[in-house]
Amino acid sequence: MADADNSYRLRERPTLPPRPAGGGVAFTGKAADLVEGIYRSRRLRDDAFGEIAGQFREPTWDILLDLYLAAAKGRPVSVSSACIGSGAPQTTAIRHLALLESAGLVVRSPNPMDNRAGIVTLTEDAIRKVDDWARRVRSVWKAETPLPGDPAI
Repeated sequence: MADADNSYRLRERPTLPPRPAGGGVAFTGKAADLVEGIYRSRRLRDDAFGEIAGQFREPTWDILLDLYLAAAKGRPVSVSSACIGSGAPQTTAIRHLALLESAGLVVRSPNPMDNRAGIVTLTEDAIRKVDDWARRVRSVWKAETPLPGDPAI
């Protein structure tokens, strides 16, 4: 199942120090941590709801979050890996990747190590937009809000 592939891939990625992407957009640990938590929580949601979770899909958003996390860690992402990161079938993911490209949020380029595979990267505009979104989410997130079944503090 693709979701198992996603969680395996996330667990196995080594952590590297953040570095500027492209022309100097620097990733902050807090924004990247928040985005990673949200991306992982989407996979947990899939696990919790089983087959119906396929109806919750947002491949474009999942691709964007996955590419952001890879960029924050300085990792190149192949087109096929971006498709896996979407949690959707490959043909669907390719279509959503094309939407991101036409919106100017991603750029596809040849892989210098393998001419058969392409590399996908976020544009600086996309990075800034995800950073801005992460700041806004963080400002409204109330981690101290108890959930049903949590022990009383």
